[in-house]
Amino acid sequence: MQSSATAPDVPVSVTVDSRTYRIDRAVEPMRWLFRWGSLAMLIAMVSLPFIQVVSREIFAMPIIGVEELARFMLICAVFLALPYVISAGANIRMEEIVSMLPRSVVRAATIIGAVAATATFAAITLASFVAIGGNLDNSTPTLGIPYWIFLGAACISFAMSTLECAIQTAKAIQGRPLYVTFPQEHEPEDELDLPDEMKH
Repeated sequence: MQSSATAPDVPVSVTVDSRTYRIDRAVEPMRWLFRWGSLAMLIAMVSLPFIQVVSREIFAMPIIGVEELARFMLICAVFLALPYVISAGANIRMEEIVSMLPRSVVRAATIIGAVAATATFAAITLASFVAIGGNLDNSTPTLGIPYWIFLGAACISFAMSTLECAIQTAKAIQGRPLYVTFPQEHEPEDELDLPDEMKH
């Protein structure tokens, strides 16, 4: 990470551009993979039932296993989106209550929470890896999708979540903002050229 720290009066819950700190720039390609991967899974999850309805109702030719594949896409979409939710701070944090606490208490709680989250996700990652080893011969009943693919998505997601929580732990110790946003999520710097009646 860079050696510069944020000002003491900057709360650690604010977000910064994902390219601000060196560590964020280093993991940004992986964040992009998880972000766009979850979007692709979400699109597939929505599209598959629609294709099945059209195939069954219009062409009277239902596709076997579409429902099972849609559930698989739902599972993968949730797991792939988890690290993105953590890095962006989009999870529920009860900031209204936290804002009433003294800054020193908030800082200590933030560090403790980040350390606990890192340890928890690391333990879940290990448990997922162990579960993969115990389910190498199991598969879904219709399409025969191996269970290790399901568990592999969970293991990869929890491993990335562990990394994100570890990064947030380091930022919390240094007093830096924990959460990041992608450049495409920022508000435009220039005002839109709207008609006068729409500016009010």
